[in-house]
Amino acid sequence: MKESIAALTAQMDAAGIRRLLVLSGDEAWSSQQAQLLAGSLPGDWLWVGSAPEMALNGAPGAINTLLGREYLHAVFDARSGFDAAAFAALAGTLKAGSWLVLLTPPWAAWPTRVDNDACRWSDSREPIATPHFIHHLQRLFAHDPDVVCWRQEQPLHIAARPVRPAW
Repeated sequence: MKESIAALTAQMDAAGIRRLLVLSGDEAWSSQQAQLLAGSLPGDWLWVGSAPEMALNGAPGAINTLLGREYLHAVFDARSGFDAAAFAALAGTLKAGSWLVLLTPPWAAWPTRVDNDACRWSDSREPIATPHFIHHLQRLFAHDPDVVCWRQEQPLHIAARPVRPAW
């Protein structure tokens, strides 16, 4: 895994692009994979989520305080809720050659999981599941050749992509 991710990261840097890596699985597994990535790829590794697991971190609601800054790699923890605005803002802080690692619940269970962020925007006082939105995200992720989806129950597969011109 290390070699393929490191090689792809070098290609991304040369081409001036950022990519999304979705880690879908149970909490212990996805945390372990995120930590392994952070240990194998140099960078700032900003963690955005309600339960920070890295030294440089912030809550999704505080992401606006990071605007104007740049980071090399970030983790967005969506295992208990997906704040789309914070996710988009975080993506905008990443330098060329960066990975945005999205932690999600197990792929099959994610659409039925209660989204704790839903209280922020829904009429409900209690968190609700958002299956239509999550199914939509899953389709987008699964059909975008530039998104790497790694599910716990499957080996990591990085599809070969054409080499992009130098940035």
